Amino acid sequence: MWFEENRRSSMRKPSRSVWPILCAVVAVLAVGLGVPTWGAAGQVEVTIWTAFPEMHQLTQELAAKYMKENPNIKITATLFPQRAQEEKVAVALPAGQAADLIELDKFELYPYYKNGFLEPLPPDTEAWVKKNFPEYSVKANTADDGKLFDFPWFNAFKMMFYNKDYFKEAGITKVPTTVDEMVAASKKLTKYDSKGNVTRAGLDYRIMGGGAGTMQKYWTQAMIPYGAKVLDKVGDKWRAGYNNEAGKNALTMYINAVHKDKVVAFDHKHDAEGFGLGISAMFQREAWVVGYLFKEAPKLNYGVFPMPKGSGGWGTVGNTMGLAVPKSSKVKKEAFAFAKWMMDDAQAMYSFDTSGWQPFRTNIDYSPLYKNKPMLKEFIQTSNLAGHAVYDYENMPAISEVHNRMAERIMTAFKRADLKDNPQGIAKVISDMAEETNRILADNGLLAK
Repeated sequence: MWFEENRRSSMRKPSRSVWPILCAVVAVLAVGLGVPTWGAAGQVEVTIWTAFPEMHQLTQELAAKYMKENPNIKITATLFPQRAQEEKVAVALPAGQAADLIELDKFELYPYYKNGFLEPLPPDTEAWVKKNFPEYSVKANTADDGKLFDFPWFNAFKMMFYNKDYFKEAGITKVPTTVDEMVAASKKLTKYDSKGNVTRAGLDYRIMGGGAGTMQKYWTQAMIPYGAKVLDKVGDKWRAGYNNEAGKNALTMYINAVHKDKVVAFDHKHDAEGFGLGISAMFQREAWVVGYLFKEAPKLNYGVFPMPKGSGGWGTVGNTMGLAVPKSSKVKKEAFAFAKWMMDDAQAMYSFDTSGWQPFRTNIDYSPLYKNKPMLKEFIQTSNLAGHAVYDYENMPAISEVHNRMAERIMTAFKRADLKDNPQGIAKVISDMAEETNRILADNGLLAK
């Protein structure tokens, strides 16, 4: 299911020191890969690995259309659950046995580019991307050598979803524009049974589930508005950017929500499923939820609004679902051509409508989609909103481990009732987490002095 909270992997990526060993072990598997794969009747076969069910279905639909227009090309798409995909790529890509196109979050792809396993976009394709994609998406997918290392396929742009009927019932006449307003609204919206158990979450904070995804929602919900950075860049290196008041305020926000204000609990349904069933009044997610609710909860009266402002900032995380071509591919030309075609005007429109995932391209008129799915308009408009920052992961080899380790620690902290009204305890959690972040950076030679 799209909404499963464990869809994000908590798997640690190989550290810099592991790469040479991994490459040496698996390189012997690459023997005999010197020619392209041919399909029936002289067709050139292009293989693609996908990590999400809805993206796999979309790829199959687009592939069928592309093959009809290009009968000399055979597209073979294979779906692996995300963790299995990451594990398979970790072995197959260095061995030269990966698919011709790989779909993963760009922060998972970047270490492979740095270690020489991915092909940068050809100059003409890079020029097309720079012309047709927002500047922030181009910047986020540009390596330190100045080259685009993948296609910015989909934008995992986050906004707040809210139940309009619940807002009306609670006497809330406008959507929150600040964190304080959002917290106040969540208290009014929460309902309890006779024993004080939450029966309706006022705000379904992401307090459980997959590693990187949980950390990503925490980054968006609490760190950005309070001004806490995951990493501070100093010269060409980094250090933890949240061991400060902003970082402590972010964690306090979650601890209060769970253990003090009790606007969310661990034992009710969460995420898109919980929202669709009316178990939560607000929650944060990406545009794919619009498509999910269109099918699963068509009568739900809901809307979306931008992530609220805080004392330290205003913005959201719009991480990149990337599409990359391995250096080992024997059909690079055909692979790049198919990938680019999937992002042209017509295919971007079709993709947004059918998968729900938001294309990075904002220079397309998506208005034909708004009649049936008006919330999609809000996603497009907010992605171009002046003063509203869009954040993505830093391009650095250790970034996956940094976020996954932070996720493990914050999920443990969320369960600690002893952190309520305990600033010293909060400070200790933040300090210990920052120490680990800095250790990871140091292990990879990336820690700023």
